[in-house]
Amino acid sequence: MPQRNRAKNTDNSPASLRSQRGSPPLPSYRVRESSRAKHVSIRVSVDGEVEIVVPPRFDRDRIPDIVARRQNWIEKTRTRLLSDRAQVPQDWQVEKPDTLLLRWQSSHVDGHSKDSRQASKQGSRQNSTGYPVGFGQTTRQTNPDLLETWSIEYQPTASYQTFCIPDQAHHHLTLQGNTDHLPAVQAVLRKWLADRAQRDIAPWLRQVGRDIGLPCRHISVRGQKTIWASCSTKKDISLNFKLLFLPRPLVHYVLVHELCHTVHMNHSQHFWSLVAKKQPDYQWRRDALKTAWRYVPRWVETK
Repeated sequence: MPQRNRAKNTDNSPASLRSQRGSPPLPSYRVRESSRAKHVSIRVSVDGEVEIVVPPRFDRDRIPDIVARRQNWIEKTRTRLLSDRAQVPQDWQVEKPDTLLLRWQSSHVDGHSKDSRQASKQGSRQNSTGYPVGFGQTTRQTNPDLLETWSIEYQPTASYQTFCIPDQAHHHLTLQGNTDHLPAVQAVLRKWLADRAQRDIAPWLRQVGRDIGLPCRHISVRGQKTIWASCSTKKDISLNFKLLFLPRPLVHYVLVHELCHTVHMNHSQHFWSLVAKKQPDYQWRRDALKTAWRYVPRWVETK
């Protein structure tokens, strides 16, 4: 089995640790070993969850001290993210959605209208920045600001199972079965999203790889919690189905980013030079990606 960026995912830390006697308790955290990591990094999710990413064979006994040194930053970051979360529209936090808004075919990026318009112009000249050749029917649109909206209808039945019946022509999903059971409903919708990403985003990744001369090997789709995609040492790329919710310029940056990892399995200066060569305007996309969680409804993360 190839080693992946998210190869080992453990949560063996105690719920609350103390850095030193009399010091405030350290935040709860989970540890993930990454084959690409050269140094320890700390990530905070929009839900306030803390993840410590460590290189292979890193001495985990050192982690509490590292967390203690970064405790002020962690708390400030958690406070800011939770504050930002409280300001998003109420429907962002809905548990049983009536609609799905997929932006992966839209050029509009909130707060970056000038840059996204420029990206749209580049898309007319560079195929992989726009719509890739050979896509399915839903991607043959020419409107760069297309938003794909799916309505959801719930039809409760006596069945203990829950099924999703898509109507592609009308962008309508019918869920039948135990539709009052939220975990089942959310799991079925996530499965549908994963299938869509496999059908539409995976071929796009193939096309981008051909266009920039950086092909990958196997492509899989998952629902990673803290990363948009990952690349293994064998050039296998795992995509997050949540990319469907992001605007096209941001998705394209993620694809280029991971394809560059087929050459450099790190974030060294050589890696970023390659990214800049393949996508000269990557910086604004990278900046916009930092708040892209706003596009993803919270129920998608609920498990």
